[in-house]
Amino acid sequence: MYICVMRMDCKAICVNTMTVSKPVFFALLFIILVSPFWAVKAFWLMHSKKALGVMEFAGRGLAGEQIQEDYSVIHFSVGGDTIRFNGLGNLFYKPGTPVPVRYQADNVYDARVDIFAGIWGDTLVYSGIPALMLLALFVHARVVPWGSRVRIRGRRPFVTIVPSSKKIGHG
Repeated sequence: MYICVMRMDCKAICVNTMTVSKPVFFALLFIILVSPFWAVKAFWLMHSKKALGVMEFAGRGLAGEQIQEDYSVIHFSVGGDTIRFNGLGNLFYKPGTPVPVRYQADNVYDARVDIFAGIWGDTLVYSGIPALMLLALFVHARVVPWGSRVRIRGRRPFVTIVPSSKKIGHG
């Protein structure tokens, strides 16, 4: 198995082994583990349409059996049809107030309140968990020691830590 990297001059370099520094290794992990969440949301945003909805009422339900969940019921019109959906809870809109909405043209029920928390809130939570784990692993010196390099191979072992060649004296 070969690892292929696209150079700036659009030529691919395929290698069986690649050795990178600790920051480059964690940047690659970040791109692989976190950016797909953002890419999906960016794709959703590029294909969404805007509408103006109306806040109907704030509701309360149960998430599970013990946790109360707040939500806002919002409606908007598309092609003569009225679409209702549950938005974020604890919105500062009063019933009857206009609310900005984004929805997918091919699935009008895939709608969200067009504010930062409504669009990006779930994405930040879902991508933030692996990002925080990567940050913890990056700053912990025993996982990948500072100054060492990481060897990535196309066969087992896929990842190997190459210790720094510098000798650290104690004394």
